[in-house]
Amino acid sequence: MNKKVVLAGKIAGIACGYFLVFFLAVFFTVSLLVKGDEISTPDLTNLPLQDAYAAAAKKGLFLKKVIGDFGSTYTPNTVVSQFPIPHSSVKEKSVIKIFVASEVGQTIVPQLVSLGQKECEALLKKSKLKKGHTAFITAGVMPDIVVSQSAPAGSRVAEGMAIDLLISKGGESRSFIMPDLIGKDAAKVLLFFEGQGLKISRIEEVPYFGLKPGIILKQFPSPGFEISSKNLIGIQVSR
Repeated sequence: MNKKVVLAGKIAGIACGYFLVFFLAVFFTVSLLVKGDEISTPDLTNLPLQDAYAAAAKKGLFLKKVIGDFGSTYTPNTVVSQFPIPHSSVKEKSVIKIFVASEVGQTIVPQLVSLGQKECEALLKKSKLKKGHTAFITAGVMPDIVVSQSAPAGSRVAEGMAIDLLISKGGESRSFIMPDLIGKDAAKVLLFFEGQGLKISRIEEVPYFGLKPGIILKQFPSPGFEISSKNLIGIQVSR
């Protein structure tokens, strides 16, 4: 009886030993498979889309692109940002999400200065842009000729953007018709006014919920008022 008990114990011990060895072998195999080779993510930001795919392929990584309108700063089909961020540790064959500036929705601003108002309107329409506010100035050029534009020629902007024009009304004295500034970007308005020899002497910042900082809320003088470099001009902007 005792011999049978001892034999059964030995058999059970051998079975447990084989089971333990099998379990450890499976555990280490799975661990190695899950861990894999870790690599550093390349920096894909500011790369053209085709170059980004090539850089990822060299590392054995895959890309998932998210196309969006990120403003006129970025060239179309260029990587704006990525996740995970550059130089992060990831497993081989991981997927990197890249955010790409859309090819649609951007256009080049044409040269409008020295052209007539009707010609400018035709060019703006052809470039998928709109004519914005117009202000008139007495200048030493022929009437109805554009002497300044709010967006520089050759710059890349969103389609449908309004381009403000400063138009000559002839004459010798230099005066302007105050345009409507409400809702405009204050920084751009300041540059536009300074380029015409005008100075906004008073800028008041006030909190305005739901509006980004630097947007004009009020102005003085009102739109349509004739002004010159001697006038005091004031604006109220969101903070």
